[in-house]
Amino acid sequence: MKNHYFLLAFLFIQSLGVFSQVGINNPNPNATLDVIGDVLVKDKLYLENPGGDLNVASSKLLVVKDNETKIVKYDIEMSSYGPLNYIKFLFRDVSEFGLRDGFNTKISAEKYTLAVHGYYLLIHADQTTNVSFRSQANNSDRYMEGHQYYAYIQDGEWWIKGFVKNSRSYRFWPMNTDIYMDVTIYKNDFITKNWSDRIEVNMGGNTTRTVAMPEGF
Repeated sequence: MKNHYFLLAFLFIQSLGVFSQVGINNPNPNATLDVIGDVLVKDKLYLENPGGDLNVASSKLLVVKDNETKIVKYDIEMSSYGPLNYIKFLFRDVSEFGLRDGFNTKISAEKYTLAVHGYYLLIHADQTTNVSFRSQANNSDRYMEGHQYYAYIQDGEWWIKGFVKNSRSYRFWPMNTDIYMDVTIYKNDFITKNWSDRIEVNMGGNTTRTVAMPEGF
């Protein structure tokens, strides 16, 4: 009987080497080893290249969710949006005063976290980058103030703004611009930690300061 078991194991190992795809309970394998059924691992399991097979409709991503130790199935098909997304917003022919009143993205703040991670501007008339900003006071070319490109929550949805405080966009005179804004969107249940309060640091007039690490790191 032992010889029979040894022969069976030998033939199975040989089959893995001879055939490019092997199925267990699966006559039509879609991978090198395609198993239909439960797989019991009693020791360590190493995944050097994790990720679903695009040819298998039932593939799902396994993630550790929230602060728990359990692994859950993240079903992309059941999501209204992916876990991590990048979008470029283009606002054409924006007033010389910029996008000050804000733009409603209609993205739910309950489900998603949105952040502006980059932007640039072009003169709308000729699509050049020769853009400067001047103070609104007496058409002065002095006192250019801080750039304000950010996302914020209003009425439960994410809004974005883009302007230079108390300044107008100029070339030879005040001119409208095209504003490009790169936005990152995270699905809230894919992020393990969220902070509802801001982190405030009193620099005390110093150029450097050591503060406590945020909770949870």
